[in-house]
Amino acid sequence: MILTKLDYHLHTSYSDGEMSFPQLLEALEGNVNVCGVTDHFELNHPCSIEFTKDYLEAFGAFRERASRLGIFAHLGVETGLGKSGILLPYMMSEIEYVIASLHRVPLQGASSEEYWGAYKGIIAENARRGGFQILGHVEGYLPLLPLLDCDPGFDKKREIERQIIHKYFTPDWYSHLAKDLEANSIALEIHEPSETPRLSVLDIMKRSGVVFSFGTDSHIPEQVSKRSYLKMVIQELDLKESDFLDIETIKSKI
Repeated sequence: MILTKLDYHLHTSYSDGEMSFPQLLEALEGNVNVCGVTDHFELNHPCSIEFTKDYLEAFGAFRERASRLGIFAHLGVETGLGKSGILLPYMMSEIEYVIASLHRVPLQGASSEEYWGAYKGIIAENARRGGFQILGHVEGYLPLLPLLDCDPGFDKKREIERQIIHKYFTPDWYSHLAKDLEANSIALEIHEPSETPRLSVLDIMKRSGVVFSFGTDSHIPEQVSKRSYLKMVIQELDLKESDFLDIETIKSKI
C-alpha cells in the first residue's frame, strides 16, 4: 500500500459530485491505487443517493475497469452524525465502510460557545457509541453557515475554521476523543482540501494508537490528485502503512 496513493473519500454525480464514474476513473488513473467511492447516504440530506440497481451496476462496472488499471475500488458511504447516532438510512450488504461526518448541528439561536460545545458533544458521543469506520473531517468543512450572515467562500471559511478550532477544540478534548476512537477501531480522516486536522491533533491521535484514513473529498476531477498536506503529515509524523486503515481488513466485520 503506497500511502500517497490512497483516497477513501470520493463523490460522484449520483450525490453532490460532478464526476460520472468514467470521469472519476480517468481522474484516479496515475494518482490513486486504492480508493473508495463514498457518496452521501444520509437521512434528510438533499444529495443522498439511493442504492438503486442503476447505481450498483454503475459502481460494479467502475470497479471492474479500475481493477484492470491496477486500482482497487471499494464501495463506502458518507453519512451524518446526530445526537442519537449515525444518520444512515439503512445498511446494505454492498457497503464496505462508513465515513461519519457532522454536517449539521441541531441547535439554533445559540452562542458560539454553545454551538461548538454541541458539535464536540455529538462527535464525542458517537465516538463512544461506534458503528462506523472513519470519523470524517472533524476540523474541516465545519457547519459554519448557521453562524454567518452569508456564505463567505471557500478560503474565508477555512480561515474562520482555523480560528474556531484553535479556540474551542482543545488538546484535552482530543485526548479523550482519541481513547474512544481507538477503543472502537474508528480511524480519523486526514482531510486534504481543508488541510485538517492540525498536526498537533494528529500527533495526539498517533500516540493514542488511533489509525488514520485519507480523503481528498473530491467532487471534481482537479481535486483527486491533491496530496500536499498528506505528504507533509507523513513526513512530520513519520507515518507508516500500519498507521493507516486498510479497508480489506474490516470488510468482513461490517
